[in-house]
This record gives sequence, C-alpha cells and structure tokens, in this order.
Amino acid sequence: MFRLRRLEFASDSVKRPQYFGHLTNDIVYKRVEAGVLKELKRVTPRNESGRPIARYSQSLTKNIRYPKLKEHLGAVVAFMRISKNWDGFMNLLNEHYP
Repeated sequence: MFRLRRLEFASDSVKRPQYFGHLTNDIVYKRVEAGVLKELKRVTPRNESGRPIARYSQSLTKNIRYPKLKEHLGAVVAFMRISKNWDGFMNLLNEHYP
C-alpha cells in the first residue's frame, strides 16, 4: 500500500496510518464474501473502550472462511504487484472483486 499510495515506509516502526485499517476493511474483509466484515465486527472480542483486542483474521473459521481469505489475499497481493499506482490497483480490484 505504501508504494501504491506513494508514502514513505518506515521499517523501524510498526505504526501505520490509521486509515490503513479502513482501506484493509474495504480491500479485504468487505470483498472476500458478503457479510463477512459485519460478522467479524460482531464476534471479535473487544476491550472496555470498545476497541477490538484481536485481529479480524483471528475470528475467521478455519474450515470455511479462512481458505477464501487466503485465496482473496493472494489475488489482492498480485493486483498490488502488477499495479503502478493506487488508482490502477483499485480499478483491477473493483473489476474482479466488486
């Protein structure tokens, strides 16, 4: 995402822009299968302030949705690799995973 959005990547930090979470929800969880993001938000444990304490991927069922996520992520990564910029990537993604 950093390359496609022309952002500098700081390898010495694990912090990422907050909006990357929104992009990930759109690119991955909303497109992998209908209703997945809504269900993940419902079942993922949260702390007292309402923030998730686990990654959404940890709430996927191993036998059904996990393989679909793995397949979808492979396609997303391939689209990112062949795209020269963010708009080109999103065009490919919207065409193949609306």
